[in-house]
Amino acid sequence: MNQPILSVLVPAYNEEAGLGRSVELILAKLAELGVSAEVLIVDDGSRDRTPAIADEVAARHPQVRVFHHPANRGIGGGFVTGAAQARGEWLILIPADLALDLDELRKYLDAAPLADVVVGARSDRRDYSAFRLFVAWVNIRLIQLLFGMKLRQFNYISMYRTEVLRRIEIEYWRSAFFHAEILIKAARLGYRLVEVEVCYAPRASGRATGARPQLIARTVGDMLRYWRRCWFAAEDRKATN
Repeated sequence: MNQPILSVLVPAYNEEAGLGRSVELILAKLAELGVSAEVLIVDDGSRDRTPAIADEVAARHPQVRVFHHPANRGIGGGFVTGAAQARGEWLILIPADLALDLDELRKYLDAAPLADVVVGARSDRRDYSAFRLFVAWVNIRLIQLLFGMKLRQFNYISMYRTEVLRRIEIEYWRSAFFHAEILIKAARLGYRLVEVEVCYAPRASGRATGARPQLIARTVGDMLRYWRRCWFAAEDRKATN
């Protein structure tokens, strides 16, 4: 196929219940929007039928490609694989549980001409527990405070020019901080970050894993490690001027 405009990355870990339907819905929406696109499924070491379902979908649709991780690497590992393999001008990650109203894809595409990264700000968190709401609030405030970022959210769905991703080394892909890491580094390289408000779609199948204590601890640790590096680098620059 010719070089697509958009690469849609679908990381999948034990998503046998909904993966096939989700990819079909994504393909239908892309066709409706008239977007030249590919879909990249990254099977992240799944232990159920996800790998077989992904291969079956790819066999039916030439614009779908599948990559299999031999072991689970997390959503960040899936993102790194997708970013390396993407052929499109733009890359967007859409979770296998479709945590995005697909009608909102148009907002990302409409914002693209004036942006290098289109940052989605979800409209609500109605399926969040009080604990997850607190964790999300702390995460946002810390990133705003430590890195001077003005965005309202950092961990939802963004759409990136692939050339931006090629210029950024994603170091903290083992935690959820990688989302913010990309935005922080893109802003510091002078790229245009444009925020759009989009509607969230609650998970219909599978199991969410984003609130695990181990992942939260690693995310906070990575955030502080990166901030410390940035702080020391700034101090070194002051000392040499």
